[in-house]
Amino acid sequence: MRAILHSRSGHTVLVTTVAMCALAAFTGRRSIELDLSAQYPPTKMAVVELCSILTATLLAIQMRPRFWEWDRLAARRPSGYRPCTLAAVTAAAGIGLPALCVPAVVPTLPPNTPWAWVLANALLMAAIVQLIAPLLTPLAAGTVALVAWFGCGLATNLAPGLWLPVSSYHELQGRWFVVSVLAVVTVVLHAVTCGRTTWAHRQFGKHE
Repeated sequence: MRAILHSRSGHTVLVTTVAMCALAAFTGRRSIELDLSAQYPPTKMAVVELCSILTATLLAIQMRPRFWEWDRLAARRPSGYRPCTLAAVTAAAGIGLPALCVPAVVPTLPPNTPWAWVLANALLMAAIVQLIAPLLTPLAAGTVALVAWFGCGLATNLAPGLWLPVSSYHELQGRWFVVSVLAVVTVVLHAVTCGRTTWAHRQFGKHE
């Protein structure tokens, strides 16, 4: 962790996180309203969740494998445990840091307002970005997460009783089990692939 914080990319990651948390705090309690159903009430989607997706995508771009290739963080044991450990730590950071956008909004909420479910959604979306990034590209991962987020919002509006991994204002209950499983799978995937599969490296690595 010390090596990450002392790296050039690590500084960029911290600045990006602070800037996006400030943007989230500025948006406050704003939400996107979806009203495509004539039978059910509109569905509100917290803008802070969108901020978390954008943050996760930016961090995935900054923390992809070149994060330690360029900064030589894994130079001592290139075939040993250090690159795998570094990949796992950066994946965990890539999941946790975007979710900080949610606590940044909490001071603007009325007292006793439930917000843990929004935190669960933010962690879930960040985990999706980190899960897909090693398989494709960080930008593609962010796009998939964004589409999935909007898709869940539309599904909630059109079929409120449908179970979805993303919680809504109507439930106020986070899918913590799903978040936990997805986070563990993501960290393991990064550790095994060192942040990128061979196929993704061959297909997209030359364009970076």
